[in-house]
Amino acid sequence: MKALISTFIIMIILIGCSKDDVEPTDTENLSLEEEILRTMAENKLEEKEIIDYDIKGNFIYVIFKNNHINSNNHNPDLVILKNHDRKLEWVAGPDDLTLSLLDQEVNGMIFGRSDGPSVTLLLSDKQPQNSNVKGVKVLGEMAKAVTYEEEYTEDFSMQYMYWIAYTEENPTAEDIDIILK
Repeated sequence: MKALISTFIIMIILIGCSKDDVEPTDTENLSLEEEILRTMAENKLEEKEIIDYDIKGNFIYVIFKNNHINSNNHNPDLVILKNHDRKLEWVAGPDDLTLSLLDQEVNGMIFGRSDGPSVTLLLSDKQPQNSNVKGVKVLGEMAKAVTYEEEYTEDFSMQYMYWIAYTEENPTAEDIDIILK
C-alpha cells in the first residue's frame, strides 16, 4: 500500500512540474520581431513600431517609426543589432549616425560602420505620389525603395517613402545620386 501511495504522490509531483508550466527563458519562444522590440526597449526605444528590417549576415537592420517630440510627424530611423549565439546585441541606434544630409528632395542619414555594412537611409519630404524622386543611387548602386502607410484615423492615412542602401564603404554626400523623374 505504501508503494502505491508513494507512486501516486511522485506522479502528481511530476505532472505538476511538466515543461508546459515552466516559464520561458529570456528569448525562448519569442519571435524575432518580439526579440527586436525587447532589445529596443532595453535601450530606451520602447513602444516603437517596426516598419521593416533586413538581415545581412549576423546583423539585423531595423527601420522603425521614431516619433518626434511635440509633433504628430515621424520619420523612419535605424537600429542595428547583432545576432550573437541566438541573442540579439545592441550595436547602434539613432544617436550613432555619422553624417546627416539635406537636399531639396530628400534628407538622409548615414550610419558608417567598420564592423559590417554601412547604412544610408534617405527620406523623402513629400508623399510618394508628389515626389520628383524616381530613385536613389549610393556608390553607384540602386538603393532599395520602401513605401509604407501611416493610418491616422479610420478614414485618413498617408503614404511615406524612404530608400535604404547597404555598402561596404562609408559613403559621403558626393556618393549619393538622386534620380529625378
